Amino acid sequence: MEPITIEKGKKLINEGDPVDSMYVVLKGKIVQQWRGQKLALGPGTVAGLSDALNISYEADYTAAEDSTIIKCSYKHMSDFDTIFKEQPVYIFGFAKGSFRQCRDVFKIYDDYKKKVDDFTDYCRGINSEYRKQCRAIGAPAGEIPMLEEMEPLELNGEILKWEHDYIDSLNSVDNKEIENIYGKRTEIVNGVIGISCGYMKRAIECAETMGFYLDEFTPILLSADRGDMFELIFNLRIYAAERGAAQDDIIKLMKMLYKYLSSCGLYDKTLLKERWAEYDSHDFAASAAAFDEAKMQKQAEFTQTFEHICEFAEIEEEKVEEYRAQLDAYLALSDREGKEDNERRTRKKATDLFYEIYLKTFFRALEFEAYGGELDTIILMFLNFGYIDYGAVGEELTNELADLVERLDTLCMSEHCFTIYSWLRAVYSGEREPSKNELDLDYRGFVLEERKMGNISEADMPTWMNDQEQKVKFEINNFFVSSNRTTSGKMTAFCPVLTKEDFGAEPMRMLLTSAKLQEALGKIEEIDYGIFLREGYYTDMEANVKSEAYLKRVVPDIILLPNCGMRAMMWQECGGIKVDSPGRFVFPLFTFDDLDKLMIYCCGAFRWEICRKEQGPRWNDIASDCLTSDFYDYFTFYRKNKELSAENKEKVKILLKSSRNNMREAFTKQYTIWINFEAKGSIRLNKAERNILNKYCTFSKAYRSKVSSHPMFEQVLSRHEIKTAQAVNHLKTIIDKVEKNGGEVPDEVRQGIDYLRM
Repeated sequence: MEPITIEKGKKLINEGDPVDSMYVVLKGKIVQQWRGQKLALGPGTVAGLSDALNISYEADYTAAEDSTIIKCSYKHMSDFDTIFKEQPVYIFGFAKGSFRQCRDVFKIYDDYKKKVDDFTDYCRGINSEYRKQCRAIGAPAGEIPMLEEMEPLELNGEILKWEHDYIDSLNSVDNKEIENIYGKRTEIVNGVIGISCGYMKRAIECAETMGFYLDEFTPILLSADRGDMFELIFNLRIYAAERGAAQDDIIKLMKMLYKYLSSCGLYDKTLLKERWAEYDSHDFAASAAAFDEAKMQKQAEFTQTFEHICEFAEIEEEKVEEYRAQLDAYLALSDREGKEDNERRTRKKATDLFYEIYLKTFFRALEFEAYGGELDTIILMFLNFGYIDYGAVGEELTNELADLVERLDTLCMSEHCFTIYSWLRAVYSGEREPSKNELDLDYRGFVLEERKMGNISEADMPTWMNDQEQKVKFEINNFFVSSNRTTSGKMTAFCPVLTKEDFGAEPMRMLLTSAKLQEALGKIEEIDYGIFLREGYYTDMEANVKSEAYLKRVVPDIILLPNCGMRAMMWQECGGIKVDSPGRFVFPLFTFDDLDKLMIYCCGAFRWEICRKEQGPRWNDIASDCLTSDFYDYFTFYRKNKELSAENKEKVKILLKSSRNNMREAFTKQYTIWINFEAKGSIRLNKAERNILNKYCTFSKAYRSKVSSHPMFEQVLSRHEIKTAQAVNHLKTIIDKVEKNGGEVPDEVRQGIDYLRM
């Protein structure tokens, strides 16, 4: 073990090389480097010690200055015995060096940990403050998808407090005391070295994980590609300047962000300097002036809204004048919801002209976009909001609606959420089939009825069945007209012409966004986990698996109708003949009613109707084991039910009377109680009702655990657990059978196990 001299800048160890030696530093300095982190190893330390438990080195070791080292052959922990036997004086040096290096690695770990914790807390805090400022000035809040994906980091192998304290304590012990403790007892030293190396290995791995985490998520606040929090706050100030809103709090927020970005040590100083210079030099007053000019120009266009729509829809001039007169007559009514004959006639004319213009505008818009055209704000407001006249809505609401329509794709549209315009486009493209009309006829049934009445010939039938334009006309003339009236809540006095009197608050507050709708739907699904689970069937003939049932999730489509309403409705339990096609819920686009209440009503009706659909003619057959059959039996024969007290029988009587003897309505009211109260352990239903709902609308695992000890739930929930366990085992057996036969099981079938366990 002769001393070796290594020149400054020379590599001693390369990352990835097999571990074969330890190097005692006698003089100079060796730098251990990994993922940009540097650890200086001076005299008395050991280069390579942190890799003692590894097969290969996980860091580079380079001489930071001319250094003198001693090379010790090493491959396994047992080699320390050989090293100490040859050089007993190393016992103290290796022991002291192991926990000193461990302390230094812990410092790097602690630094990363603090950066990660501070970063995640800061991201949550500034995002919350940003959204608060958006609400304060009525601005749309921008989204950073990466921020939605970011979750607190969970470290595998995190350094515990007592482990930290142990190393700190060792480092505080006097050198003489260390020498007295360890002396020549190599087995103790080996233990200390092994523990320290294990800690260092975990700390370095965790530091690397935290480094990767920061690399992935730091662009949330500042990124060379933009789309970051810096840009959101910058744009928010521009928005405030354009609309004459207060900017002081936004300026403070930007300064607060700049201070963090400057001091956290995570961001490129040059990039930050460039972005700050751009912000600091921006002329916000000029932005406001340009906005005012554009606003005035747009305002002039809005005053001619009706004429612009008619011109776009290519309506004849004489008709435009006629329609204008009819619309003005409606808007001039002192009571637009009046019941006088004149008021009814005027309202009906305005309603008819609205849908006639809408039909023509829709097809013209399809044609216009097909040729590469881009619909302007007024046409989009008409197609999505029913906005048809500037005077009827007024300047302030017009501007707010114009802002909303530009962001409608983001706010209100998703895979299962549609505005009426996007819904009709989906029908035209064939993505969705037309809805049933008020007579419960689907498009196919309607065509057959038209043939029966002699309105179309037998030869024209195939053409009509596949005519997408006719399908859209059917959808507008039936579904759109009926559901628009229904969701408004004004069944006899509704007119689709949008007016300022329709709004009870700011449009943004009343707007039903897809996020709000998904949240309301999620609250119910969190309790009644099986509401949207349908049976699918899996077949693998090679494994002799024939039509095995599994559960799959089928979420309903939600269609937003262009009105300010107070009602929602489950329009269809499924989108076609197949039970596993999405159902259809209809909501007003703007509402001031309780969204949770509306959603529960729709879900209760859906529960009833999907069961009827699945059971067919046997939906009320007592011999059929299903929700509708059990409730039909209960509501029909409640007077003879010996388990019901006289008081409970009277309650059922009142329930049916208030529901006009409509069993679906009665069930929906009880379902509302089930979701709002029984799920929280508040007993409101009688035993018979609870047992039926427990059987078919079982709570999710989280809610079952809350009520499982309650005697009212204990027995029926126990039966559910047994039944579920059997179903899980059966599906597992089927999957194993297919895989052993060399088959591949679809993910959807595997997902069925997770649904059973919910």
